[in-house]
Amino acid sequence: MKFRRVLGVICLAMLMAVAGAKAEDIPVFWLATDMHYISPELTDRGAMFTQLVSQADGKVMLYSEELMEAFTEQAIRVHPDVLILSGDLTFNGAKQSHIDLVAKLRRIREAGVHVLVIPGNHDLDSRQAAHFIGSVYQRVSNLPAEEFAELYADFGYADALSRDDSSLSYVARPVEGWRFLMLDVNTKAAPCAVAPATLEWVERQLREARKAGDRVIAVSHQNLFKHNSLFYANFVIANADKLYALYRQYGVRLNLSGHMHMQHIAEAGGVTEIATSALSVSPLQYGVLQADGSQVRYETAIVDVAGWARGKGLSDPDLLDFDAYARRFFDQTTKSQMLERLKGRENAEEIAQFAADLNHLYFAGRTDLIDADSPLWDELPKDAFFTFYMSTFRRESRNATVCAVAYEEMGE
Repeated sequence: MKFRRVLGVICLAMLMAVAGAKAEDIPVFWLATDMHYISPELTDRGAMFTQLVSQADGKVMLYSEELMEAFTEQAIRVHPDVLILSGDLTFNGAKQSHIDLVAKLRRIREAGVHVLVIPGNHDLDSRQAAHFIGSVYQRVSNLPAEEFAELYADFGYADALSRDDSSLSYVARPVEGWRFLMLDVNTKAAPCAVAPATLEWVERQLREARKAGDRVIAVSHQNLFKHNSLFYANFVIANADKLYALYRQYGVRLNLSGHMHMQHIAEAGGVTEIATSALSVSPLQYGVLQADGSQVRYETAIVDVAGWARGKGLSDPDLLDFDAYARRFFDQTTKSQMLERLKGRENAEEIAQFAADLNHLYFAGRTDLIDADSPLWDELPKDAFFTFYMSTFRRESRNATVCAVAYEEMGE
């Protein structure tokens, strides 16, 4: 299967979406993923939690509550027709985090926005659910899979056209002419895969959509396609080939996913997958889709945490310049690893910052801005992992945060 990378540019429509403007009668869908939200009841931001997140992958967990509040109010203000959350809703699957997140989603729903959710691999039956206090942590209750649909009933499950008996998958039709296939690929029986019974259910739903003349957008947490050669095992759905065949057969042109935490778009055989970067990682972005006739246009927008903080009269300097804070926090992850490998090098700081810049552009989906001719490429450490990983940036040096996907006329 050959993939085509889709190249695009940032355009004014993204800025309009943030400001609240949208074209008349054109449905707007938002897609956010990998929020990794943690309830403020579960952390005092003490030594244990701070050390844990500082040595992780750049998620702005110390400000998880503020980020999600800013996003909630932005969704209420801008008012898309549908908000889709494609998994890893919580940091470690703690039940209290789910309960607090549901309270935020309820405010969005009460403002008239349809909200659709599916779980990710961090959300259910988690053994890592914990409360972080000072220099210790304590186990807390997690959310069993069988309670997920009940807790999130108002966010896709109660109004579903159909629900799968073998998973937490369902089909929603929040907007006339458009169905969302919300696919759970994180069951105990088939982790990072689609169970055979669920595949049969998927085909029935696609057949029904075709009969009704509705177009289908598929949503999964893990990926339909391999977006990077290092992100395959436990990233790509194990039997993705079977899903792909069904999507081609029934005219599903778009799959929305996350999980990798990086922004990337790939296309094969008329099926496009957009992997949206993690909301909790710089540049704190989500996807904005506009369904104009038979065409879906996708671009990214950024959560305005600093604007939210100013509106609340907050004085924390990190919140008031949150984009810069999130970027620094993300960069330190890359730089600390690079500096460890660059000990004794005179220009170690310059090389480490170059690597951090590359990594940030890659995660943000802006490899079109990477300088493939910089002499600093030759200065990177000859480390097997980093050399291979970062060489993929240079090889691609093209990606997209904007693309358009065309659907054929549906119906039988």
